[in-house]
Amino acid sequence: MTWTIARKEILSNLLSYKFYVIILLAAVLAATSFFVMTRDYKERLADYSLIRPKPGEPVAVNPPNPLSIFAKGLDEAMARSFEVGITGVTVRAGQKSGNAIFAFFPTPDFLYVVRVVLSLVALLFGFDQVSREKEGGTLRLMLANQTSRSAVLLGKWAGNFLSLAIPFALVTGLGIAVLGLDPDIRFSADQVLRLALILVLTLVYIAFFLSLGILISTLTRRASSSVVILLFIWVLLVFILPNLGTLVARQIVDVPSVRALSEKREQVWTREILLRIKGQGDMPSHVLTISAENDALEADYRVKFDRLVNLSKNINRVSPVASFVYAVTEIAGTGIGEEGAFKSDVVRYKNAVLGKMLASPDLKSSEYPAFLYRYRPLGRVLAAGALFDTAWLAAFGVLFFALSYLAFVRYDVR
Repeated sequence: MTWTIARKEILSNLLSYKFYVIILLAAVLAATSFFVMTRDYKERLADYSLIRPKPGEPVAVNPPNPLSIFAKGLDEAMARSFEVGITGVTVRAGQKSGNAIFAFFPTPDFLYVVRVVLSLVALLFGFDQVSREKEGGTLRLMLANQTSRSAVLLGKWAGNFLSLAIPFALVTGLGIAVLGLDPDIRFSADQVLRLALILVLTLVYIAFFLSLGILISTLTRRASSSVVILLFIWVLLVFILPNLGTLVARQIVDVPSVRALSEKREQVWTREILLRIKGQGDMPSHVLTISAENDALEADYRVKFDRLVNLSKNINRVSPVASFVYAVTEIAGTGIGEEGAFKSDVVRYKNAVLGKMLASPDLKSSEYPAFLYRYRPLGRVLAAGALFDTAWLAAFGVLFFALSYLAFVRYDVR
């Protein structure tokens, strides 16, 4: 009986103009996102080809991540060029963003389309599943045939989930296949696996909002009431709560500004130069002191910043939407955790280069080691928090469906 009801829902969706309008909208937005983000990736790739260091040059730069087409995250910050010298690590000036318009508007990557548009689409599929049937009198007829309420609810959920998930998977798969034909875009085997996990996580995200829509439908008597309540909840979950944690965390954790950190570094540099002018100590000892104190300042700043980030993430997880964003960006290699690992690698590279500079001041540039950043293994990414965020999102989806069942059992179908 569950599958019979699911087929009925699928057929009902296929005969509805609403279904085709929504699917067409989602397809157009996904295609637009792929087109815009592919151009942005190619522009950043062209920038990388210009700023990439020559053999032996003490410069740390990471090429753009092709998965940033789907979830850009902090990939642009990780693709900056870091020059290593006796003063430490400095960011090369004059680097431009792949697309300056992203400074004014949200980045239209695949993650943004799913987070905002697809969540609303899932709610539109679920908001009237019970209340509309009650208003039309069909729900009472359906249950009059000794059909269990659990079968009805599960059939409605399964039918609408398949109606949304299958077209979405086909459109996304087609887009990825087209991207694979581009010679400038190459995905490694590990990145293909990560992309598959992102798509699975997206389906879990769709299921969560569909369960939420059905839950509200079982708690209301009219479809018009359901849609108003769900729009309010959607704005709260997607836009307000994921940003609330950052505001609250900043009031609790005191993190010095980047400007203050730069001023402290300049003070250390000025002090050591004055000591050198006075003839106190040799140049290598002053350079080592500058490097050690700068590393200590950076480490202290990073500890406070990580504390701010962790507190902000934990507060933001009140909304499962935040967990979805964290999981997708970390799996794609463009999240906060990956950016922190990258900066730690840059510091290690700086120490290695500085050691060679001090060991042999006349060292030729061709003898400096090349910088190569290796992304964290997928297992480590999952263990660091992506798996928890995925489970948290799935748990909310299961909880909302369970609450839907409890409400539907007591629902007055008359």
